[in-house]
Amino acid sequence: MKGKITFDPSLTIRTCLLDCFRIFRNDKNTNSQPALRLEKPTRGLNLIDDKITIFTDRSCINNGKANAKCESSIWVAENHEKNKAIRVLGPSQSNQIGELTTILVALQNTDPFIPINFKTDSKYVIEGLTKNLKTWEDNGWTNIENADTFKATAYQLRKRSAQTTFEWIKGHSGNEGNEATDSLAKRGAEKETCDQINLEIPTEFDVQGAKLSKMTQTLAYQNLKNQYQIKQWRTTKRNLETARYAIKEISNNLESDKTIWKECRRKDIQRPIQQFLYKALHSTHKVGDFWSNIPQYEQRAKCAICHNETEPMAHILTTCCSNERRKIWKLIKDIWPKKYSPWPRIMIGTILGCRSIHISKQNNNNTENITPTNNNIPNSKHIPGASRLFQILISESAHLIWAIGCERIIGNKNISNKTIETRWTNKINMRITIDRTIANKIDTNTQKLVKTTWSEIISSTTHIPENWVTNPEVLVGIKPPRPSTEQGHQV
Repeated sequence: MKGKITFDPSLTIRTCLLDCFRIFRNDKNTNSQPALRLEKPTRGLNLIDDKITIFTDRSCINNGKANAKCESSIWVAENHEKNKAIRVLGPSQSNQIGELTTILVALQNTDPFIPINFKTDSKYVIEGLTKNLKTWEDNGWTNIENADTFKATAYQLRKRSAQTTFEWIKGHSGNEGNEATDSLAKRGAEKETCDQINLEIPTEFDVQGAKLSKMTQTLAYQNLKNQYQIKQWRTTKRNLETARYAIKEISNNLESDKTIWKECRRKDIQRPIQQFLYKALHSTHKVGDFWSNIPQYEQRAKCAICHNETEPMAHILTTCCSNERRKIWKLIKDIWPKKYSPWPRIMIGTILGCRSIHISKQNNNNTENITPTNNNIPNSKHIPGASRLFQILISESAHLIWAIGCERIIGNKNISNKTIETRWTNKINMRITIDRTIANKIDTNTQKLVKTTWSEIISSTTHIPENWVTNPEVLVGIKPPRPSTEQGHQV
């Protein structure tokens, strides 16, 4: 992306009649008046000859998280009146919305007849306002993040009578304007209150609906779906909050709802377990009070082992005195490599949000003193292999506890500790085999991740070659469980 890119302010369709038809419009926000740009200054004024170069930058703490805090800045010259630090307002804060907000505020605070050249290191903003703008409008802004801010910025650009250009510069490369803007952006974080940003658009500039000529079945379906706002269940909100703060206790990150849902569908988790976690987040498993109003099955609402205790998913997986729960959590605790971190306390939120949990360690050799809750220490490093191992062990084990519990309650089976141990070992070994099979067909990065995931827990009674991940002739499995005289283990 080199040189200046000039913004095209045109709105009128002059190609063919078909492009004039739009669907999924909001008839309440239509206007028959044409969208007119502001007139240039009257003859005799020299203001139109003035030009201004504006540098923009942003900074976001905990980018992409639920507790993200974004600040941005405008810089023209040293001690210039238009220099401004901005504290971004809104529930969804990120680097992208911070940079876009800066462009919007700069346009609102600059006379429309003065040519502007924006210098920014954000390709997202430049491409969004130049290359992608027409396509997004043609598609009705369907599923475009920060659409309201993009639309407000496009309005400010289109109403101007002077030319507006964008120029990409490399960030943190010694450019005076970029460095000054970066320094100014940090002052925005010191503001106690957020800046109020005006996102209003006159109806004549607000392009409604999507072009009929650009419509596809996918776009039509997404537009229809977006017209109906499905209300989230209270139990789902509660489960998401529980998962969010359980994640924070281990990873020190406050994840957003979007991230938690998205991580549940990652391919690292097998499809049946994805469905299990999805239903658990929605509390749609047939447990606990579900059975209370079903004739002849009311007894299933309460735990037969813990007597009068009701049996929601949290009880089944974390507090029940059943053999399968106590045995499986003890097995997973025993096999967990202590070099990564001590085994954390397992709660229902840990299980629901396990795919978003990341294990870190301090950047030194003293790993024995590291606990999962102190990952906010300086120089902490995320360990991909340890994180993936933790996520797989938690999700696979929770699913097995659930499956054995169903066999015990519905099938009236009495499953011994030895059988539970064998089934858990076979389940994890099968997962290792699946990983090896997939890694053998994909790139070396995947092979390296698989190796770092399992290398600390596989049995080392015999010499294991370096290429054990991709060599099908090498048989590997997890270390045998430690012998124990305990009847179980309380999580």
